Amino acid sequence: MKKILTMALIAVCTFGAGLNFKSLQSDFTQIVFSEGSNVTYKGKFYAKNDNTALWIYESPTPKRIYFDKQRVIVIEDELEQAVISRLDDTPNLTQILAHAEQIQPTLYKAIYDGVDYLITIKNGLPTMIDYKDKLSNKIKITLSNPLKDANIPKETLTPIIPQGYDIVNQ
Repeated sequence: MKKILTMALIAVCTFGAGLNFKSLQSDFTQIVFSEGSNVTYKGKFYAKNDNTALWIYESPTPKRIYFDKQRVIVIEDELEQAVISRLDDTPNLTQILAHAEQIQPTLYKAIYDGVDYLITIKNGLPTMIDYKDKLSNKIKITLSNPLKDANIPKETLTPIIPQGYDIVNQ
């Protein structure tokens, strides 16, 4: 779960790295390579420069991950549960990527806690985020059809936990 949250935060935080957006939305494919195998996640995300975001995972397991300045809420309909975590439990990647350095015309690099994050840019938009975590998992997030500065209604980024769901606070 922490891997997914960290990966999601990285892409949310691409508002840094010399990229200035009011909002960003995109389809994504996220591949986690681990010990000779890999898992592929697909979905869509919405993010605003006020540090609010929503990741909608469509496969392999549907879930919605909401971010705001203070917390992360993961809603898993199949489990009928919502997991609420304080954002201080997750690296502040917004700040890290805000200080990312351009290392090539289309490539930025951010370093946090000994991990190098590479952000590929095409036509001024992020298209890929690539890194290796401390557990030696290689993570690659590919963004397709990115759209910047579109209006994202506040309601889209507001989590609604269905009645009767178990709520787990971490």
